[in-house]
Amino acid sequence: MANEKITFSEFLESIECEHLEFINRLHGYLLENSCVIKIRQASSGYVVSYFHKPSSRTVMNYLFRKKMLMLRAYTDNINLYIETVSKWPNSMKETIKNGGDCSRLSNPTKCNSRCLKGFDFMLDGERQQKCRCHNALTFALSKESKPYLFEIMKLEMEARI
Repeated sequence: MANEKITFSEFLESIECEHLEFINRLHGYLLENSCVIKIRQASSGYVVSYFHKPSSRTVMNYLFRKKMLMLRAYTDNINLYIETVSKWPNSMKETIKNGGDCSRLSNPTKCNSRCLKGFDFMLDGERQQKCRCHNALTFALSKESKPYLFEIMKLEMEARI
């Protein structure tokens, strides 16, 4: 099973019905915008990654935490659309603010030299230096979050063109 290719349909079978429309819509959008998908099995469920072919960088992942489906956004260009993010609900902005700080941004010797560094931006008048991998831009899919998550993925893709 370790070498078996996992299909997008198999991933969809593991998702609650309330998220299927959002996932299919975002999946189509990302594929139309030069992304490729890779799915692997993790201990908590599937990890679905979208890579932007022209930049060879990850755009987003779906992953499971405590059986909850999450979306992790890799917002390389967040400074171009931070005004949009600043209008998000406070609960989502708090997720960002409470996420892990990037130690490499504050001290380049503290992290792996191959680390791509995190995101450095201003949110609500406060400087944020957030790690790419430690939950700052990882959100649970919910009725409230889905429109904002689609919006940020669209803005990031437009910035990568």
